[in-house]
Parts: sequence; C-alpha cells; structure tokens
Amino acid sequence: MPESGTCAASLIPLLHAGSLPETDAVIASSISSLSKCGTIADARSMFDEMLTPFFSASLEHGTRRRPSGTHGGRTTFTSATLSSLVAAQNYGGKRSVKNQTSLGEPADTREAMGIKNSTITLAQSWGTTQGRLVRVEVLVLFSALIWILIEFFGSLRRRYSHGFFRFFVWAVYTLFTVLGPYTIGLLQDGPFRDQMFVLWGTILLVIQVSADSISVYSIHDIEQRKRVVVQHVLQIILVLWLILNCKGHNKSYSATIWIFWIHSVVLTYRKSWSLSDASKKGGLLKQSKVVADYMMIEHEQIPLDFDPVTMEGYKYIFHGEDEVASQLPIAPEYRVRSNESTFRMTTIDSIWRLIESKSFRNEETMIMMKDVALSFSLCKLLKRRLCGYQIGEAGLVKTLNFVLHGLLSEDGNYVRSFWVIETELAFLYDFLYTRFYLLLDHRGYKFIGFLIVVIVTILNSISGAFSRHYHRSKLDQLVHGINVTHWVTIVLLIIVLSLSTLVIKGMGTRWMVVDEICTLARSSSAFKYSYNEGQEKYWQRAMDQYSLILNFDYHPWNVLKLLSLGLIDATREGQKAGEKIILTDELIVRVLSGFKERNGQLEDGQSALARNQLLSQFSWACNLPTHIHKILVWHIGTTIAMEGHPVPPTGDHRVAKTLSDYCAYLVAFVPDMLPGHGYDTQRIFDAVVVEARERLTGCDTLSSRCEKLMVAVSPSDTILELGSRLGRELRSVFPEERRWKVLADFWAEFILFLAPSSNVEIHAEKLAAGGEFMTHLWALLTHAGILDRPSTTDAAAARGNSSGAPAHGTLV
Repeated sequence: MPESGTCAASLIPLLHAGSLPETDAVIASSISSLSKCGTIADARSMFDEMLTPFFSASLEHGTRRRPSGTHGGRTTFTSATLSSLVAAQNYGGKRSVKNQTSLGEPADTREAMGIKNSTITLAQSWGTTQGRLVRVEVLVLFSALIWILIEFFGSLRRRYSHGFFRFFVWAVYTLFTVLGPYTIGLLQDGPFRDQMFVLWGTILLVIQVSADSISVYSIHDIEQRKRVVVQHVLQIILVLWLILNCKGHNKSYSATIWIFWIHSVVLTYRKSWSLSDASKKGGLLKQSKVVADYMMIEHEQIPLDFDPVTMEGYKYIFHGEDEVASQLPIAPEYRVRSNESTFRMTTIDSIWRLIESKSFRNEETMIMMKDVALSFSLCKLLKRRLCGYQIGEAGLVKTLNFVLHGLLSEDGNYVRSFWVIETELAFLYDFLYTRFYLLLDHRGYKFIGFLIVVIVTILNSISGAFSRHYHRSKLDQLVHGINVTHWVTIVLLIIVLSLSTLVIKGMGTRWMVVDEICTLARSSSAFKYSYNEGQEKYWQRAMDQYSLILNFDYHPWNVLKLLSLGLIDATREGQKAGEKIILTDELIVRVLSGFKERNGQLEDGQSALARNQLLSQFSWACNLPTHIHKILVWHIGTTIAMEGHPVPPTGDHRVAKTLSDYCAYLVAFVPDMLPGHGYDTQRIFDAVVVEARERLTGCDTLSSRCEKLMVAVSPSDTILELGSRLGRELRSVFPEERRWKVLADFWAEFILFLAPSSNVEIHAEKLAAGGEFMTHLWALLTHAGILDRPSTTDAAAARGNSSGAPAHGTLV
C-alpha cells in the first residue's frame, strides 16, 4: 500500500469526526483519491484540492469556522490542521528524513515542496472568511492604535524637527487616513453584516473624525478640505447602508450603533467647520478681513493717548470679530467702521484692566495671565498676513513703541517678551494644524462625545450587552477559550473613552486660560483657575546649524528618494546639517536688546562694525551683490577666524558661532525664508559647494581646510575667496575678545535685518516642523510695524540720523 494510503487511512476517522453528515460523501471521495497517490508530495497536493469542497459544504450548513475549535462535539479542521497531519505522517514515521521516498524523491526536494504547499495553503486560508475576519480584527485595532499615535505625536510636532520624527508622523497620518476607509470597505462583504461588525464600522467613523491634535499634516492640506469632507460623507453613507442591511435584532447593539453613527455625522460637520475656518478661502479670510479693516482705524479710537506698558490706548481685538464678520462693509471705503457692533468687540486694554482688577495668589500669576491674553490678541493680528491683507498700523510710532517700550519694556525682560511671541505662534499653530480652538468656541462637542461614550458603556454593561453570552456572532473567533471578537469591541470602546478624556487634558492650559478670560468678560465672577504655565515648552527652543567648510564634501546617496518614488526630497551635494544648538536666554537677549538700543532701526551689520571702529576695514564685505553673498562670505570668514579656538558654552564667541551657522543653515535648507528667490539661493549655494571642492582638494580636516584658505591666491570675486579674505582680516583683530564681540554684534544685528519677509507660507509651514528662530523674529517685527528691510541707502541715512527716528524704507 502506498505511503500516502497509510496516511489517508489514519485520517479517515478524524475527518469523519470533524464533518457533518452532509459532507461525508465529499470526504469519502477525497479519501479515495488520496489513497491512490504514489508519494507524500502527491498526497499533499491532493489535500489542497480536497479542502475547497469540504469547507464549502460545511459553510453552507452554517458551520462556524474556528482555527481549532469545536462544533457540536465535532472537531472542525482548517487547512492548516490537515497540512499538519500530513507533515506529521511524513516526518513522524520510522523513515529517516535523509532517506528517499519510495519513488526516489530526494529529501531536500520533499522539504521544498512542503514549504511551497504550506505557502499556498496560507494564501488560500487568507482569502477565506476566517482569514478576512482576522484581517478585519487586526485592521480595526490597528486603526485605534494609529489614533492613539496621532493624538500623542501630533501635539509634539512643534517641539521636534528631526527628519525621522517628521517622516514617522507623516507615515502615521497617512495610514490614519487610509486604514479606516479600507477596513470599512471590508465590512461590506456578506459574512460581516452582523451587528457586532457594523458597530465596529460606526466606531471607525468616530475615530476618523476625532483626532484633535492634528487636523491636517501640512498647510497645503487645508485647501483640500472639500475632498476630505466628501470622502468622510461617502463613508458615512456606506456605513448607513451597512446599518440598514445588518443582521440581528439586539436592541442594545442597535441603539449603540445609531448613537455612534449620529455622533460621527456631528463630528464630520465639526471637522468640515474647522477646516473651513483655517482656510484662506473660508473663515480665516472673513475673520482676518474684520481685523484688517478694524486696524485701519484702530489708532483713531479714543483716547488718543497710549501707554504700551499698561496697554492703555491699544484696542487690539481680543474677541468678538466673528459677530462682525457677517456684516456688510459701509461706504465710502466699504470697510468695517466704528459702530455699535465694533464697540461690542472685546479689546486687549479692557482685558488687562479686568485681570488687574482680580486678586491672585502672586503677581507672577497675574503677569502670566496678561501675557497669554496678549499672545491670543497678537495671533489675530498675525493671521492677516496669511491672507495678504494690508497691515494698517505699520509705520506708526504707536506700533513701534508697543514693541520697544511694551514687549521690550524698560526692565529689560527680553526673555518674557520672547515667550509672548512663542505663545502667540503656539496659538497660530493650533489654529492651522489642530482643532483645539474649537474646544473654546464649541466646547460642548467634546463633552457631548465623552458623555455619549460613557452612557453607551454604562447602559450596555448594565444590560449585559457586552457579555460574551449575550450576543454571539456567527463569526465569533475563539483563541484558547477567549472570544477575540468580543474583546475587540471592548478595547475599541475603552480607547474611544480614554482619548476623549486625554485630548481635553492635553490641549494646553493656555486655551483654558483664554476660555476663563472670555467667561469673565461676560460676567463678574472671580478667577477659578490658577495659571502656572510660564515654563511650558511650546517649541523646540533649538537652532539648526550648518558649516559650509566642514560639510561641502558631503555626498548623499539619496536611496530614500528612489525607494519612496520621489516622495522624499533628494539631499543636495554638501547638504549635511550639524548638531542642533539650544536657544539660550543669552542669545535672545543679545538679539532683542540690540534692536531696542537702535530704536527699532534695522541694520545690515555695518552699524555694529562702526560701533567697534572697524567699518572702514570691513566695509567691502558689506557691499556685496546679494544678501546671500553676504551671509556666505561672513559665514566662511567667521569659520576661519574661529578655527583653533574652542567655543565656550557662553559668551560672544558662542553667540557669533551659533548665529553664523544658523544663517548658513537657512541658506542650505530653508532658502525661502531669506531675501531673494529661493531657487536663486539654491543655485548660489550649489556653486559655492563646487568652488570649495575644487579649491580644497586633498584637505580632510577643518583645520587643514582653513589653513589652506588662509593662503592668499590670485584675486577673485568668488564667494569662497571673498570669505577667505575676510577670515584672514578677522584674524588680525586683537585681542581675541574684541574679535568675538565684533562678530557677535554683527550677526545679532544682521539676522534681524534678514527677518522681514513677504513669504508668509514658509513661516506657517515651518510651524509644523518645530518652528524656526527666524519665524519668531519675523512675528516680532510684524508687531513693530516693520514688514520689509530698508535699502542700503536708508540704512546709511539712519546711521547718520542723530534724532533716533527709525527709517524703515518702503513698507508693504
């Protein structure tokens, strides 16, 4: 008798024990065919052909498919079970694995055939109903896990800018937008019409529109809001079709399904509302228009006297512009004019008076409350630049004094002023990339959602609807006696309940403070919240660095670009960032104090050289064709001048080195944030990299490269040679402390000169990547009414103006 016949004979009682009477004929036919096989390999192939009719007959009679369960006292076999029995018969007998079969088949060939057939069996089982059930369970739980990751990492985006972190968040966000629709699509199939699986579908709908810490990944996604909303609406309709065609009459499940479906409709409406509010073609445009028109006449409001220290006379809008946005403009300018509606808007001066009238545990708490309120008001002013509206207060003395004598007050607390700008940009980030601001205007949404989950959980627990004996699906899956399908439902509800609580807590106390102030403005109650958030880390507080002389020879492989089919941008030659440097209070003070000392005048570094009696020696290095030429020349010169001198953790040496490498980083990695066209900047950078490779061939260390550049060559006007000349001349400045001071003064002055920009989109885009120090300076200068840098002629005139009146050139 062939060995396969022996195997078949041993399987006959097992197969009959696991079959239904109606399937006996199918089994008998299969066993008969199997016994005629000559080898184990042939028998294994015959098994694969036998499985399909066997399971089809079982499924037609309502047999539950379980991996290794029971049905009416009979053992139910899967294809994996049968393959295991064949393998046991093949390798568990007295034959040696090293011997050949009766037909002379080698053992290694037999093993390869076994692997092949096991793979085929796995692929076939993956397409079965049981396989699809496993897929649905995994995808549903994975979608819930992705939601957890989205909520957690979404709130960290503005604190970290590492490339891998940004790629991870992008991948998670992409999966979040794809997995839900795909899983809901799997539930359309007939076997998944049970109430349990339809409940999963409604929970997935809720999950997809519940992520508050990241509403969009990039600012460009905001303008694709209609496509996003249409996709959600189609999924809502699909799930509604599943509800209407689902099988089962469990009243508790039916009520839960309808509650979650209605809740998903409400959340979809909220998501559509939030995206429209942040769109430059929607709510952002309307609200910013009210603020822009109002600020054109704000300085005309009485009283005419103003005090930037107490904010008296500064009627910047704090709240209420939404009510005015729906009103039509008034002739002849067709702008928002002073009327009853505009006077009902809450302004920052009245908010400060309100805060000062309340009692606090200490003065620091009151100051923090006032700073948060001011940041919220300044954020509304900054939104105008996203829409391209005119800044009506630009160029006014009152506006400049607000920064010089208000934010940068007489006590010299520059770090506090910088924190106000940080908080303002945090509000702007929340408005563009999250839905936290909706929790202020429509805070009932989250509470209702949390209440819904609590009520559903309690009612179903009381009724026993979540008990594994209360509702049994025809596709329940048991693993070691545990009903996996039942526990998937429990886990989903726990995740939805938990995140509804954690997101409210994680939105940041700054929003709670604003909410409290808005409540106080409408009533006369006392403060209920003790604010102590002065040290919260809103941004990464780090500055990227780049050294051209050190990294010009970097050659990227760009493998990720090829593997990602161009989704990841290619790294250019020589483009290798250095280690980040912590943004210290010393550096903040150095930059902002110089701005105040110059009475708000922007200088391109020549003023710093003049104060140190070195303008005549280095004036040639300040009169270059473009600002990019100047950045790279002074960066190369600074690198050469500092070579061989260890950089201390503090002092002028550290400030000069940090600012020099940061400006070089902007040239190499963020050219759109600097003057001129970004593509022109890239071409200049690429050309200098080639110049350095040709000039410094054979030099492997920074020291050897700087020493070679110190050797004068024939006169040349290339950026590399101009930087080499500057470095040689800087090394002649003694003592060294004077050299570091000159460079620190120059860079602290020059970086402010570079900050004004009309490219608002790059600043908004970088908010989602940890933020840039340049963005903070840009926002500060906007509130000072400085929107553009002066020309060289204007700057020279300002240096000769003894009256101290600022000259800002043309404001746009």
